[in-house]
Amino acid sequence: MDVTLYESGTSRSSRCRWTLLEAGITFNSVARPNLSKSDKVKILHPLGKLPVAVIDNEALFESAAICTYLADHTPDVDLIAAPGSWGRALHDQWTSFALTEMEAWLWNTAVNKFVLPTEQRIEAGFEQNAMMYRRAASMLNDVLLHQDYLVEERFTVTDIIVGWTVNWGRRQGLLEGLSGLSAYLDRLFERPHCAFAKD
Repeated sequence: MDVTLYESGTSRSSRCRWTLLEAGITFNSVARPNLSKSDKVKILHPLGKLPVAVIDNEALFESAAICTYLADHTPDVDLIAAPGSWGRALHDQWTSFALTEMEAWLWNTAVNKFVLPTEQRIEAGFEQNAMMYRRAASMLNDVLLHQDYLVEERFTVTDIIVGWTVNWGRRQGLLEGLSGLSAYLDRLFERPHCAFAKD
């Protein structure tokens, strides 16, 4: 597999970097200031966003899609539940849950803090965004009080995808009192290839 990852630090790109390292896939990295929205990236992603992975000359964007594809194509490493299995259904469930019920609220706040031009920002929803993130995080916390990982009682790419969103919430100070999620992140941080921001 020939892979070039267009990435940016500990953004969502780090999901892809960690998956590549965990899978033992050699890859080329393209990371430089102002890479996002550059002409090169816009050719690969219509919105000019990162990450983008060029895999065997085909561009794929959206970090969850990239991670899932990479895991599927390195079966010897066993990073993902098999297609058609109950574990795979849980992978799809938890990935969708993290992106829609948790990450979307954090992203809305980020968009209105530093992504959009000042005159386009709407700050009225910040408190509600935090509340909605906490609502979903509390449910996930209850699950992880009783199991170490989300799928098949083992570490999988599902944990890379979901864990990144949990960690973003931690960095925003939204995990107070959620001991299951804090312990979950500690387990992820202990893995040698973990690419998440720890500050």
